[in-house]
Amino acid sequence: MSTPRTSGVRVTPMSRVWTGQAVIAEDLDGDDLGDVLELHSGSVAWWVVPREPGLELRLRPLAQELDLDAGAIHDLLATDRRAKYETFGGTRLLITSVITVDRDAAELTADPLAMVITDRVLICLAGPGPATVRPARALVDDGDRLADGGVADALQVLVKCAVQSQADAVEWLESASDELAGALFQERPLSRDEQLRAFRLRRALTELRRIAQPTLDVLTDLSQDTEVHDQLQARHWTLLAERQDRVVRATEAVADALASVFDTSLALASQRMNTDVKRLTGWAAIIAVPTLVTGFVGMNVAFPGDGTQWGFWLYLVIMVAAAAVLFILFRRHNWI
Repeated sequence: MSTPRTSGVRVTPMSRVWTGQAVIAEDLDGDDLGDVLELHSGSVAWWVVPREPGLELRLRPLAQELDLDAGAIHDLLATDRRAKYETFGGTRLLITSVITVDRDAAELTADPLAMVITDRVLICLAGPGPATVRPARALVDDGDRLADGGVADALQVLVKCAVQSQADAVEWLESASDELAGALFQERPLSRDEQLRAFRLRRALTELRRIAQPTLDVLTDLSQDTEVHDQLQARHWTLLAERQDRVVRATEAVADALASVFDTSLALASQRMNTDVKRLTGWAAIIAVPTLVTGFVGMNVAFPGDGTQWGFWLYLVIMVAAAAVLFILFRRHNWI
């Protein structure tokens, strides 16, 4: 079956049956996919199933055929982004998440990626929305690799896609954190917009950390599961686990960096406030001198020079001189 085309643009198939380098069929669904696999005994397949209404009803016959219990179905349909790896006889269940980053809004979205794996079929629940096509596109792009490795390599392609998305997310968080730190080198606290962005980054980082560490645990289990893959496959899983470990460590470093940005911004804001208070205090002291003198000579009592021209000039000179002395003194000590 050929892949449909629309306006000259190749549409990504949502399933594929192949054997070696030969693609037997594409875009088959459910029973049709099973019939083709039964007809071609040496073939293998992958099938990306969109998360859409009625999905649970579609999964029940599949669950009975693969001996999946109600708990496994619940895990497949869950959207709480819990990474998980379990084995049910000859069937494996793996759940992880693919991260999508909105750089302008400083937000990330975690789309669950749930997979059921047998010796001949990999079924992937993805989406909803545009995220459904992402794993299918990854599988199509690595078609040459799958020709030699079959379902085992298809599983690695999808998990690698999830790991890469998390690595891209943490790289974005590192760059965004560095941009905020660059503002602090201007010796000013973060502006209101920068503070809001920093809070969004911390929220995105928290979301990523909830996904990254459980994903690392899953990859560690896969690298140690010698019953389901050979030594070469185990090495590939180990490399993916090491890469995910770097992602986890990077999230911890970004968390420290963002905390440092907040602390430094608060310190700069406190320093600026202290400087402003010192300036206000200095000017208040300068203004207080003329006020003190005029208050004294304005009392309804007799004092030297009262009512005379020389008295006026004398107290004016005292006010100006005292204010000038205080101004020079405060200026020398950087109070104003």
